[in-house]
Amino acid sequence: PPSPPAGQPPTSALNELALDLRCDDCIHSFVDENALIMHCRETGHFPVTDRERDGMVSRAANREELVQYANVVLKRALGEKLARWGREYIDPKSSTEPMDRNGRSLGVRVFKAYSCEFGWNKPNPSKAEPLRLVLTADLRAKVMRTKSLLDVLCGEGNPNPERTTFDARAQTQIKNAWLSEVVIATYDKRCYSVVDFVFDKSPATLPVEGLGMSHADYFAKKKDIHLKHPNARPMVVVQGRNNTRIHLPCELVCGNELDPQIKMKLPSIASFTPDVRLEGIEEMRRYLIPTGKSKRAGGGLLTSLGFGLADELIKVKVTRLSLPVITAAGLSVPDKMGGMWAPFIARANYKVNPKYAVALNVVLVGHRNIRNYGDVYNKIRDMVNGHNAKFRLGDKPFAYVQAGDKNDHWGAVERYFGGTKIPNNVFVLDLCKPPNRSATDPAYHVVKSYLGRGGYLSQFVNFNTYDHANPRDVNKSGLILQGVARQMLSKCGVRVWWVNIPRSLPLPAVFVGVDVFHAPRKYDPKAGRRMAKESVAAVIVQIIRSHSPEENSIVEVYCETEVRAAGKEMELGSVMSRTVSNALKAFSLPAPKSCVIWRDGVGDNTISQVAAQEVPAVRSALAGSMRGVVGAAAVTGGRQKVPLAYIICQKRINTKLLTEDGKAVPCGALVTDLQGADYRTFYINGTSPPYSTPKPARFVLVERDPPLANVSPSQLSWALCHDYPNWTGPIKLPSPVQMAHKLAELAGGMPDNGESLDHEKYAGKIYFL
Repeated sequence: PPSPPAGQPPTSALNELALDLRCDDCIHSFVDENALIMHCRETGHFPVTDRERDGMVSRAANREELVQYANVVLKRALGEKLARWGREYIDPKSSTEPMDRNGRSLGVRVFKAYSCEFGWNKPNPSKAEPLRLVLTADLRAKVMRTKSLLDVLCGEGNPNPERTTFDARAQTQIKNAWLSEVVIATYDKRCYSVVDFVFDKSPATLPVEGLGMSHADYFAKKKDIHLKHPNARPMVVVQGRNNTRIHLPCELVCGNELDPQIKMKLPSIASFTPDVRLEGIEEMRRYLIPTGKSKRAGGGLLTSLGFGLADELIKVKVTRLSLPVITAAGLSVPDKMGGMWAPFIARANYKVNPKYAVALNVVLVGHRNIRNYGDVYNKIRDMVNGHNAKFRLGDKPFAYVQAGDKNDHWGAVERYFGGTKIPNNVFVLDLCKPPNRSATDPAYHVVKSYLGRGGYLSQFVNFNTYDHANPRDVNKSGLILQGVARQMLSKCGVRVWWVNIPRSLPLPAVFVGVDVFHAPRKYDPKAGRRMAKESVAAVIVQIIRSHSPEENSIVEVYCETEVRAAGKEMELGSVMSRTVSNALKAFSLPAPKSCVIWRDGVGDNTISQVAAQEVPAVRSALAGSMRGVVGAAAVTGGRQKVPLAYIICQKRINTKLLTEDGKAVPCGALVTDLQGADYRTFYINGTSPPYSTPKPARFVLVERDPPLANVSPSQLSWALCHDYPNWTGPIKLPSPVQMAHKLAELAGGMPDNGESLDHEKYAGKIYFL
């Protein structure tokens, strides 16, 4: 059929669509015809048909289309028996309720959540090696509060919430606390944004529009849910699809935010050991491809469409990478402390002559409800000064600013810096106590944004996490404050420890880390719908000049951020080029010998597109810095060429590494037998937590120039997994890309998305930790 006129939906071939409902102009496939039609209307694309169109015969599905089709079928198969919760699927009837040491409920339920995905794979990178379609399955935990919204509003343990009423003041307080917050419907696990409350109606008195029955009757007859308190008020109003409004009984929803005490216990109550995870993966495989005549509801859909699964998991060889040499103040971290070297760092003495030390003028911001703040300052001061590093704290704070909650917090900081002559070398130490015992302070990003305009360094200490003024456990408080002291030194530019990198890497080297932060959608009362805040891209450039730790006592890190349209991940070439160019100027490095880029947030389908845009941009910045340098590297196309490697990091994957007997593989495990379709790939198991199964990160080597052929990308990446100054242990990703993630998240939470940050003043300082 002919192409439809501009602006008209391409529906003329609806009766001739192929079975898999594919788009003929891109790689997407769809669950039903409506989804396909909406896609074609929005993009101007045309569906695949089973007859000739414009002289072209319908083609067979390519590799990307086939795997998308397989994943559509997979989701349909999972959804026929299990309930969808976010990206995972759960059995709503199967949950556990963890208890504390005294046998009391912690107030949460833990569900087993299954995550499955098809992808392409082969055992070695040879182009002649055939691809195989691989199913990766994972078992995760979903946590939901047992305390309903009705319990929160009326008071937990209230014997008769139906008699509870709310005056005008109470109604205002409830709206201020809950509007725009996310709640979970306990019966189907869907998440909604709260948009309003109806305080004069209950489930028994509020009718369902168009059905002629109350909400209490609706849930009893349609959902088989009999409310315990059908006359309890209020009704919560949430936003549904297409900006519709849904009224729900408060006893059927719960808050999405967990208490700080529960969050601290999540590693022990919401994690699965390797043997439990392996059993869950096997159960999922049996469900998807059942055997015998009795097939459970939902199972067998893949089989009926021609998909089959092997009877065993994929076996690979594992190489354990050795611990890189880590030194602090001239002393090497012992191998036995390679998983956590905080106790070793606490004794580090950098022996900087006091004559050459920089005295920091500390502005101490303290919440009005914190007592003995002076004692806390003294502890932190002694820990910082005990390292004898380049930066020291004074005997007393330069100034003290008393703060409160929200506006009384950031307002106090703004009044001080706006009306006082500020000395050099200011460091703001903020002892905060967020309202409502929250784990996060609503003033945090506002204060950080304000201080960022002037390039001031700052450190927050949350007294809700632990009350350091009256510690129940002095040792635990000391460990936390030791971390605070290390962070303060790192923010000032001190390299607290040094990690040896492969000597085959030509120096000076430029390391680049890139990530984009996407803020979750929140309900906007003015717009009347959920809105996404702009995304923020962050680029970190780190310069390493020598293999000797003595010549790297101060970090050379430069970073920039850029605000982008919501959800936009690609087209970062300009900000990457600008940041690399400005970093080389800031640190006077005209002729780097190598460059390695770690890029996070890129899916398999867009790797080639992203690399084609970003790699030339960075090459241009590197070449521009080398113009006129005598004895520079080879010239290509009139420009100096710096050897470059470009690596994609993927951490949100379902792949888990388990031994044959269902045990976890150790930290530092390297796997190269799981290769991608187009690029050389390797996996590194960066962490090995005691309560759960470690998840590796996938690294895709997209581009590597011949001069770097002898540099092992896995060894280099593994070494830098130990170089993140915010954690005294290995992490999943190399430090440049992890720092980019941290910076993007910080800037993305600021009111102006970090646009007012003074990047030049922050050169050489890791201020975003």
